[in-house]
Amino acid sequence: MRIRIFLSCLLIIPVLAAGVSAEKYAGEFMALGGGARAMAMGGTFIAVANDATTTYWNPAGIADFSSFLTTPGSWEMSLMHSERFGELIDYNYFSAAFPLKNGKSGWGISLIHMGIDDIRIVPMNEGMIGGDDDGDDRFEPWNGESLNFDYRNFPLESVNDMAVFLTYGQMMSFGDVGATLKFIRNDQVTGVSSFGLGIDLGYVKRGLWRDLAVGLKLQDATGTFISWSTGKREFIYPAIKAGLAWPLHIKSMNSVLMLAVDGDFRFENRKWVSQYWIGSSSADFHFGAELLIRDIVALRGGNDMGRWTAGAGFLLRDFTSWNFNLGIDYALLMHDMLDTTHRVSLLISY
Repeated sequence: MRIRIFLSCLLIIPVLAAGVSAEKYAGEFMALGGGARAMAMGGTFIAVANDATTTYWNPAGIADFSSFLTTPGSWEMSLMHSERFGELIDYNYFSAAFPLKNGKSGWGISLIHMGIDDIRIVPMNEGMIGGDDDGDDRFEPWNGESLNFDYRNFPLESVNDMAVFLTYGQMMSFGDVGATLKFIRNDQVTGVSSFGLGIDLGYVKRGLWRDLAVGLKLQDATGTFISWSTGKREFIYPAIKAGLAWPLHIKSMNSVLMLAVDGDFRFENRKWVSQYWIGSSSADFHFGAELLIRDIVALRGGNDMGRWTAGAGFLLRDFTSWNFNLGIDYALLMHDMLDTTHRVSLLISY
């Protein structure tokens, strides 16, 4: 019966997608990552999934709080802010995870925001370009053309992309499972907006062999639809993300070395921007490591689709008289063509 339901869902996806365009990069702002810890590890978190940012990386990780770095059974909250391209783009991320009373399930929420401010909107009207003898409505100063307007008289607008993730996870006899319901909102210039709805499914099995953990995420499981106020509709096809994580305990140092690898598998002809491809199928890989020393200091490094990453973190337990646990994480992300970025995130649990 379960197999029939699963096959029916797979058959429904192409039918629902009829009449809409499958955009390879629709909703791409949600792929910028959450939390400096995972990003310093090259984006390998599908099988690690043991802090509040698992609401973003793998919804199944929220089921078992005993695997979290901070006090088992406590709630956690993570915040991150970054600016890119000379403070042109603002990216904000927030997540929170809460255990449920039976200790075998949990729920969480993630908020993602990417914004670009102070965009000057100048409509093209007749007579705005002086000397436009060729009539192509393009400003060509080398041909003696001039502008007959002051750009400062036109309004400034902003672009805001937002997403809300609602996550639930449950421990099962065969592993932990979880699901995330995604609400997507885009506000563009000149009043154009969109709304989208999607779902992610996740699975984590810890201790599969010794301490080896395996994770699986079906992103946009039934396809994610984005409907624009202009009448255009976009459809994001499902993607599979799989990972392995192996914690090695170094007793002489009272430390744990976490080794992890993730793979992203898509089927939408991304070959020119992916590491490997065959036909319309593509794959990207992430490698990461974290050395946690005495549950206080963490050193991290990784490779994110061929780009090197590095970072560090500090965890202070029973911080202040309120007995909060406070974590500060830093990530350095390198890029060959774009700017090198720095990410700092804050982790709070109680």
